[in-house]
Amino acid sequence: MLILIFFGLTGLTMERAFYKSHIAAESGRLFQYIFGLISIAEMDGTFLVLPTQLKEKQFNSPESGLVGIVLNEERQIIWESLSSEWFAEGEWVKSNENLVDNESEFGTYNDWIFQRNRIVWPDSNDVDRYFEIWVFENAEPFNAAVQTFRSQLWIGLLVATVVLLVLLSLVTAWGLRPLRLIATDLNRIRSGESEALAGSYPKELTPLTQSLNQLLHSEQGQRERYRKAMADLAHSLKTPLAVMRAVANPNQVEIREQVDRMDQIVRYQLQRAVTDARKGPVLGQRCDVNGAVKRLGKALEKAFANDDKVLDLPDTDGEIYVAMDSNDVLEVLGNLIENAFKYGRSVIMVSFEVNEKTVLVNVDDDGPGLSEQESQQVLTRGKRLDSLQPGQGIGLAMVNDILSSYRLDMSISKSPLGGARFSLALPAVH
Repeated sequence: MLILIFFGLTGLTMERAFYKSHIAAESGRLFQYIFGLISIAEMDGTFLVLPTQLKEKQFNSPESGLVGIVLNEERQIIWESLSSEWFAEGEWVKSNENLVDNESEFGTYNDWIFQRNRIVWPDSNDVDRYFEIWVFENAEPFNAAVQTFRSQLWIGLLVATVVLLVLLSLVTAWGLRPLRLIATDLNRIRSGESEALAGSYPKELTPLTQSLNQLLHSEQGQRERYRKAMADLAHSLKTPLAVMRAVANPNQVEIREQVDRMDQIVRYQLQRAVTDARKGPVLGQRCDVNGAVKRLGKALEKAFANDDKVLDLPDTDGEIYVAMDSNDVLEVLGNLIENAFKYGRSVIMVSFEVNEKTVLVNVDDDGPGLSEQESQQVLTRGKRLDSLQPGQGIGLAMVNDILSSYRLDMSISKSPLGGARFSLALPAVH
């Protein structure tokens, strides 16, 4: 836009400058004719006399397009060239006001350009007499020259603008190519195809790429440290909890429930330690959600083999990738499918809806479902573990925390099977 404005102003300036210079040139050329008329004029008493026939032959031919006229101070025509036979602007000439001393004027009128000058000539009594000498010329050559220049100017500027815009586009594309390479590599990292920026970049971008790689390495290291800490703590607590289960009397149901709850709380709080440290998707991670569902299905079918329940999984053999950590996907879907086994009567169903940006995962059961109040309570962001009663939503609270760390939402609705439907829109990777 700025280039168009610049060339537009440049064109207007050049056109104006040419027009003024052309006027000055034409004015000077017509003055040469006036000067020629002055050189052959003579005073006869109080009258200025010029010959009928002039050496400049154009003044002698009516079709020449060159006309000379002399007026006195009273605006009366006292002489005109033979070429003025068909000249029809005499009355307009006389209607103009007198020029002041030594004044001149160049202008256009109808199909003519003209130059007029005021001269002072002493008569035989040495009294100054004032005269105006006009020279008219056909304006067609003048207008043609202006029009030709204007056309060539704007065509030239248009071509120059197009060429410059093309060159600027090429230079911009070439200059932004390294940034596009960085964007491509970042997309590869986000989709899990790469772990760092490994392209060949200009030295000007080297500090940026090095900083990004350091940030990625730090984030990956921090995530790995959290995972190891979680595994170490879980391993440390596993044995004491197992001993407590072993020494508890089989009839002490409340103690066993509390031990199970402690196990859930430990797992939940360790997961929160990871999810609270992360805000947004994890770069460089992707998971095959179809494979994860099949693995979970096999494990849960064995765990609930005595419950006479059927798990209906998607009939899809291909891989369906989402931009999430595989452990998080297993934790989220594992809790949802396990809850469906717990509360479903006979059928549990998992289905996918894949589009360009998301993979919608639906987990359905034919159980009693959730009331509207219970659904809102489960989906409330920031719901704390200590506000939940034993057996009331620790797994769902964990699911909600994991999804919140990815800025994802879970919806609960009525299932076609009659129970609850849990729906997740996970970010797709293509």
